Amino acid sequence: MKYEIPEVISAGIYDIELAAKGRALTNNRKTVMFEIELPLSDGGISYVNSEERPIRSDTLICAKPGQIRHTRAPFSCYYMHVMISEGELYETLVGLPNFIKTDKKEKYLELFKRFCRHWENGTHSEELISGSVMLEIFYHLITDAKGTTARERIKSNNYAAIESTVSYIKENLTAELSLETLAQRAGFSAIYFHKCFKASVGMTLREYVEAQRIKRATMLLVQSDMTLTEIAYECGFSSQSYFSYAFRRKMGMTPREYAARLWERYETDEQ
Repeated sequence: MKYEIPEVISAGIYDIELAAKGRALTNNRKTVMFEIELPLSDGGISYVNSEERPIRSDTLICAKPGQIRHTRAPFSCYYMHVMISEGELYETLVGLPNFIKTDKKEKYLELFKRFCRHWENGTHSEELISGSVMLEIFYHLITDAKGTTARERIKSNNYAAIESTVSYIKENLTAELSLETLAQRAGFSAIYFHKCFKASVGMTLREYVEAQRIKRATMLLVQSDMTLTEIAYECGFSSQSYFSYAFRRKMGMTPREYAARLWERYETDEQ
């Protein structure tokens, strides 16, 4: 690709505490150029259009012209604001994610320092040096963005697989719902599936399955005349004794006590 060096409007270090004069949240504003930022520490939140991300020193921010953005403190960064409206570089930068994770933050820090030092001097020779450093920053951004895009695609695929698993569990409580079985169904290894499921749902697969089975049992206890044994097998428990044990551990009372209290409350309300 052939890239021309774009016009740099401003660059340097930004500190929200100084710029926002003590306010924790900056006002919404519409960007008119590319705003490339390297956070100097973790903390705060960056909002770009409908996307929000915790600010991290290993994640660069790449805002594009026309986007709406604001920031929650704390936040400080190296930044460069670049004006470019057409051409190959414009198309490439527009296609970058708003947030780009990197494992080269020390490299970026060194490049931003060099860029700002040469750009601020303002001589023709210094502008050539700062321009070359800027293109090197863009090169690393484009390279790291490929990894970010791949990770986001994996995350999206993981979410779809977990969502499908959750639906399957709810509709098949009496089926074999072991970690190995569901991981194989999702196309993951058992270890990776366990990690994805817990991160997405907030509990382990075993905890979630048991919670759904008990939820189903609470409905049957008051909406049917089934015996405890029938309810246990209908909800996927291996036996009535294990059903009663799991129910009491989760609800703090036996299934019979739970049903009796609900009926007592119902009769009181009717009076």
